Amino acid sequence: MRNATDFRLSLAPYQQKAVDAMDETLRAVSALHEREPQRRERVSRELGVILLQAPTGSGKTLMLGRALEAVRGQLDAKTVWFWFAPYAGLVTQTRSALTAQCGALRLRDVYADREASAARDGDVFVQTWASVAVVKKESRKVRTDKEASLSVDSMIAELRERDFRIGVVIDEAHLNFGSGAAATADFFLNVLSPDFTVLATATPNDAKLEKFERDVGLKVASRVTVSRDAVVKAGLNKIGLMVGVLRFKEEDRALIDTEVATLTAGWSQHSFIKDKLAEKGISLTPLMLVQVEDQQEGKEDPVARVKERLIEIGVPEKAIAVHTSGEPDPAFHTLAYDPEIEVLVFKLAVATGFDAPRAWTLVSVRPSRGRDFGLQIVGRIMRVHPLVRRLHGTEPLLDRGYVFMSDPELQIGLDEAAADLKAVREGIAVLTDTLDVNVLGNDPRAAESYGATALPPPPVEAAPGETKADRVERQVSMGLLNPNYAIASSVRQLSAFSAVEGFSAPATPPLFPDLPDVLSPRVTPAQPAPHEHQVKYLLRTGLGIPAALVREELPNLFDIEGDLCPQIAREFCRMVPMTSMLLAVNSNAELSMRDLFNAGQTDQRNLSVRMSAARIAEQAQAQLMFNDGIDPRRIREAIEAELGRLCQRDGIGANSRDIRRTINLAILRQPQALKEAVRIAQGYHIRLEGNEPIPDQQFGAKDAARAKKGAYGAFVGRFNKPERAFAEMLDNDDTGRIKWWLRNPENERWATRLILPTGKRFFPDFVIGINGRKIKDSIALVEIKDDGDTGRLHSDSNAIKIRSEHSEYKKVFWSFREAEGVFLKAAWNQSYNRIFSNGPFEIEDMVLIQ
Repeated sequence: MRNATDFRLSLAPYQQKAVDAMDETLRAVSALHEREPQRRERVSRELGVILLQAPTGSGKTLMLGRALEAVRGQLDAKTVWFWFAPYAGLVTQTRSALTAQCGALRLRDVYADREASAARDGDVFVQTWASVAVVKKESRKVRTDKEASLSVDSMIAELRERDFRIGVVIDEAHLNFGSGAAATADFFLNVLSPDFTVLATATPNDAKLEKFERDVGLKVASRVTVSRDAVVKAGLNKIGLMVGVLRFKEEDRALIDTEVATLTAGWSQHSFIKDKLAEKGISLTPLMLVQVEDQQEGKEDPVARVKERLIEIGVPEKAIAVHTSGEPDPAFHTLAYDPEIEVLVFKLAVATGFDAPRAWTLVSVRPSRGRDFGLQIVGRIMRVHPLVRRLHGTEPLLDRGYVFMSDPELQIGLDEAAADLKAVREGIAVLTDTLDVNVLGNDPRAAESYGATALPPPPVEAAPGETKADRVERQVSMGLLNPNYAIASSVRQLSAFSAVEGFSAPATPPLFPDLPDVLSPRVTPAQPAPHEHQVKYLLRTGLGIPAALVREELPNLFDIEGDLCPQIAREFCRMVPMTSMLLAVNSNAELSMRDLFNAGQTDQRNLSVRMSAARIAEQAQAQLMFNDGIDPRRIREAIEAELGRLCQRDGIGANSRDIRRTINLAILRQPQALKEAVRIAQGYHIRLEGNEPIPDQQFGAKDAARAKKGAYGAFVGRFNKPERAFAEMLDNDDTGRIKWWLRNPENERWATRLILPTGKRFFPDFVIGINGRKIKDSIALVEIKDDGDTGRLHSDSNAIKIRSEHSEYKKVFWSFREAEGVFLKAAWNQSYNRIFSNGPFEIEDMVLIQ
């Protein structure tokens, strides 16, 4: 079968329109050069720059080549073109495409053929900037005159002496000049000094374009824009782009290697496409692209890691090829056509520009992504292979590209790229059509030469009360703004208006006119004086406040470890049905896909994903290390012994490896269960102490607010805002339930406290005497948090605290305040493994023993 590129391709309507626009513009600029040779440099830089903006896969190389063919022999002077590709690998690809599709152009090699006398109109040199402009061995060769050949600098100078004009084509112009920008800009401006510059990009990024203009002192006067819709309609781009996101069971999220899972999803989709092509009788092997991050110094090689994982999920090793800047494949561009290769692993550095027409699926395991990722990488899988074009629009599976990422939050780059591409509408804004601003200086003769309007004298000041719309109208009437301003895009309107304002606006007033003198001596503000008088507030024992509070104490854990660890193991095995987890190897994941270009197009299916044994073991070990006083090895040994006993009792055949893996799995699937087991086991050993009396007095400000039910008769001590508001609510209680309240300060020896499973101590904020509470001294404990939506309430430490219970005073009541000031109850929800609000906080609830 002959390759489609063996034939001269007919241009699609949008391609022909773009070629015609570039042809017409180049002829117009050439005529200006002929009329005004003394202004050659200004015409070249301000009017001679064309931007072709078209999606990847739209045939940019073909359109550029056919445009150069169209003007061969038609311009006012013979022209030699220098075509710059961003990477060496793309030079070969470009030359091959021009040879096959633009036969009227003669391709020359800047390394071997620098003879100016042999030049013909339409000659094209294809190379990278690095080959001629960057200071290195290869570029030094072509920049040096030798006996047998001219340097490229001398060749260009001689071409000008022979009345040739110089044209430059910069492919992938969004990349600018790369790392050697200074040397490249110097070569571009001072050696090439082109009469015509044609830029091409798939990236509609005005910020980068503006940087390019600044770097080389150019103005893009003409734009030829091709919409993605036009390319899709012509059958050269796929109709849709599906983004796949994996969602796992909450309890399994930490157990799954998301990279392996994402590669599994991509390979599964690749296999579907492969089967569909076979079903349709198309002899084509699809390609899956895998993008990895750059290797960090001292870290593992991401390419080796991903290749190992691909083999692990069933990809044959011989079907995997690698191409990175550090490990380039010399036959890289043949990989796109090699049916033996089904997976290509690459890095971002080589992501741009390579042609992979049989690629449908892209898996990205690279951690940081953005808009450029979307624009450049997506293009790699949006081309339509020639063999599939006959089915275009009829087979949904083949009409879409598929992207899988290891983190759903990283879709934003794709979303932005899709929005950009959808927003691009086919439009040609070329020199012969319109100029943003009819200004080329204040010289009427020069302006007339370019068919433009000279600048009138600038107004002294804007008219009083004049709006922007009024100014626009006045500037159009004065000839400052082109009449086409009204129908231009908002971006072009802003650019034109800003340019005109720059000429006509009055001088800018000084910034910050009222700024004080920074050299004046600085005056240190007076510090507020501390309270000069502190008074004593006595403990109000008549309210029924006990002489001391009961606090929990735990013996030295080393002394009780022999009993404690087996007790923890028994409680843990009682709470978690581990024997049912012995055979668990895979987890079910939900794969959700949506089409970025076509709203409402979604797909969902379940995927079986292997859980990572290494990840399970590593994270389980971390979960065991939550209490510094208990040796995690002793806990693990005790749980292994207990689970082994249960397996033997139930006749389950499990080896030690199965048991260890099951324990790890249980610890990760139910992380709170282990802490709860420790809490219960510690409870057998906790002693209750009440030998530290509540202080009989407290010092506070003389003017402290009085508290009717406060233990010291005033609001003294440390309160944050929610705590103070809660204390005031207690003090104003009219139910008759509140007898007294006491602020329970942290880390005071007399304060009541709980021992947490972590070994740390927990001091609830308030101790309250409640009428009707059937417990020692009728005491209820309350913890107040800052909010119910974010921050501290949902911390890991609070998840442990809220599940803990005081041995004497029982469960601690938790509350937080809504924005409206209402206090709500906070409660632990076992199903969601999270703290939730549970209705308004009612004082009556504290009567109950929970």
